[in-house]
Amino acid sequence: SAASPGLSVTIDTTITTPGAPDLQAASDTGSSQTDNLTNDTTPTFVGTVEPNATVKLYHSGTILVGSTAADAAGNYSVTSAVLVAVTYGFTVAATDVAGNVSSASPGLSVTVDTTVATPGAPDLDAASDTGSSSTDNITNDTTPTFVGTTEPYATAKLYHSGTVLVGTTTADAAGNYSATSSVLAAGTYSFTVTATDVAGNLSAASSGLSVTIDTTIA
Repeated sequence: SAASPGLSVTIDTTITTPGAPDLQAASDTGSSQTDNLTNDTTPTFVGTVEPNATVKLYHSGTILVGSTAADAAGNYSVTSAVLVAVTYGFTVAATDVAGNVSSASPGLSVTVDTTVATPGAPDLDAASDTGSSSTDNITNDTTPTFVGTTEPYATAKLYHSGTVLVGTTTADAAGNYSATSSVLAAGTYSFTVTATDVAGNLSAASSGLSVTIDTTIA
């Protein structure tokens, strides 16, 4: 007989090991979008593999937490299953359209942090306490300074009356902060602080400190 029409078959036995996954900027809630700190318990990772490959996301080498298909350009986006707060090493592996399975990618270390401690009440700095003692919380300083401690590098916001923001600062490596208030009128105020940690978690307001600003004498 005559030969049948031809059938083209591609034999593909190799696949490229993908690069490490990248924490998507929208999932990186830390102080920068590249610090790999997040309070997102279902973070999304992006990267590239072979076109149309199946991508599997793992932590700790073997724990499968997500799967997706890359697009025609090889781009993928995969969201993790719910995670607890801890530091993880994330990797991906790809299976191409021929069924070849890649080696695991290099790892990406990501810290999931979902809590921040409520700071203690702010303390009127001794230099701002102009009363008869440095602890009576009476002052004639209309821009008083307050000190205290939060988590290291947290952003501390100073309020009076619960909601009126009057100062913002960043704590140092030991968690110590010093925040100076904007100009205040004479009166008695209750000052509180909140802290936002480097993962983006916002604390509850601290307990209040009552301070009297007195700028006149009879």
